[in-house]
Amino acid sequence: MSITIFSFAMSVLFSTIFIAAIHVLRNRDFFLRSFGVHTILFLYALCFFRALVVLELPFALPVGLRSAYSQAFEALWSARMQVDDASIRLPLVLCGVWLVVAATLILQFFWMNQKVAQKLSWCCGSPTSFAGGVLARVKSESRRKPDVSLCVCPMLDVPMGIGVFQKQILLPDAAYTREETYYILKHEYAHFCNRDLLIKFLVRMFCCVFWWNPAVYLLKRDIAQILEIKCDMKATEGFSKKERLEYLLTIVRVLKGVDDPDPGASSILATGMICRKNGGDIRERFELMAREARPVGRVCQGAFLSLAVTAVVLSYTFVLQSAFDPPVEDIFTDSSVQEIDTIGEIYCARKKREIYVGFSNWRESPDQR
Repeated sequence: MSITIFSFAMSVLFSTIFIAAIHVLRNRDFFLRSFGVHTILFLYALCFFRALVVLELPFALPVGLRSAYSQAFEALWSARMQVDDASIRLPLVLCGVWLVVAATLILQFFWMNQKVAQKLSWCCGSPTSFAGGVLARVKSESRRKPDVSLCVCPMLDVPMGIGVFQKQILLPDAAYTREETYYILKHEYAHFCNRDLLIKFLVRMFCCVFWWNPAVYLLKRDIAQILEIKCDMKATEGFSKKERLEYLLTIVRVLKGVDDPDPGASSILATGMICRKNGGDIRERFELMAREARPVGRVCQGAFLSLAVTAVVLSYTFVLQSAFDPPVEDIFTDSSVQEIDTIGEIYCARKKREIYVGFSNWRESPDQR
């Protein structure tokens, strides 16, 4: 096993193709309803695996490509940049730019996240007694019971959950009814039960590292929406139709109280009951909640997941490489050079062996003479 520039190119190529294919499937209402959000998250996990594991396995079959592919690779590999008196290969320069930008984005993410979280902590206050009682009710109804605290933050206009390790639910200073508070806390607590903040953190790191690939931003947006849909299904599990309707009406009431987007608050790693950037996402959640799902059978779902895993495995069975013909000027054709016909030599050796075996059998069988 080894890591080469060709195995890296294959990893980028196939992970991008897989992300685009999942995006197309995810936007099909039939697929989302039939296979569910867990299947889509599993497919995205396969994309993560294909993008991060860039090994060229021993059984991989090299496939040589000519024309434009070989010319582009040769031009990139042989290009150099003049820096003062030194000449540096262009691939090394590009790798340096990649690492510098990735490190800058990661540091910027942590700095902005810490800055906004600290700003929110300054204005957080104790929740009302009935809000604390509602959270205790939500915890008692959940199978998983992560340690989550509750605060009221007047700076916010949207409820949100923050913290991968120190988990908090932040409520805006709004006059929610007990029923609305219950649905809001049910939603945010479900995010922590599903470990959605950890998934969002890994996706953000993935986007920071592969910032030059447009497909990762498509993945980031899709996963955020899929996590919200999954959270809706988790929070409303066991609800009646009336309770589902009240849950949706609560989202509408929260949405009406939203002011202009705060660019600072959007920098924090958090979960929110609504997304202010795209109304189509909320409409999709409403449609999925209003209509009952029609899941496919386990055999069909298992066959589809097996097919997805097989596609990832098959992507490791070959490697696209550049192919070049040897330069004509490097081929010596003087009188001292002899051409070796390996195919002809193998054929002659095989015929000699057949003649020898036939002669040996003739000498050992006197009755056949």
